[in-house]
Amino acid sequence: MGLTRAAAVQGIIPPGNKVRELRDNLMRLMSATAVVMDERFGEAGLEAVSEVFRRLGQEDAKSIKEKLGLGNTLKDALDAWKVIGHIMGSRMETRWMSDKRVETNHPFCPQHQAFVKSGKLYCEAVCYPYVEGVAVGIADNIRMEVPKPADMSSACTKALTVGKEYL
Repeated sequence: MGLTRAAAVQGIIPPGNKVRELRDNLMRLMSATAVVMDERFGEAGLEAVSEVFRRLGQEDAKSIKEKLGLGNTLKDALDAWKVIGHIMGSRMETRWMSDKRVETNHPFCPQHQAFVKSGKLYCEAVCYPYVEGVAVGIADNIRMEVPKPADMSSACTKALTVGKEYL
């Protein structure tokens, strides 16, 4: 038995390996859920997946808001997105367009990669509802837009705006 295997069997797994394995499993779960629901139920299945992820985003927003002491500003919603992005292993670049709008670009998104491997992008059914749920859960006057949707070669650009004037 190799040293790595012996250590793993004894429960001695480096934290980085644990996190990477959990992230990979979560990405696979998110992709597989969308694939199966799409195959079995079509659009109705994807609507159900969207509702699940929207609710999860809203619940996570409450938890993050409480644990990190976030308020209800645009910056607080962006900070919540950044925290989740770090946890999920994505890279995010932010660009403030004004004091009421910030855009986020993802030069690396592991979920996008998982969707590409599945052969179909499910960003609209999984990711967008989740992060929108987070943003609105932080501040109900925040709206999310997708100025550049993901395609098979690159991840999306999303935006957060304050108020209804941007809708």
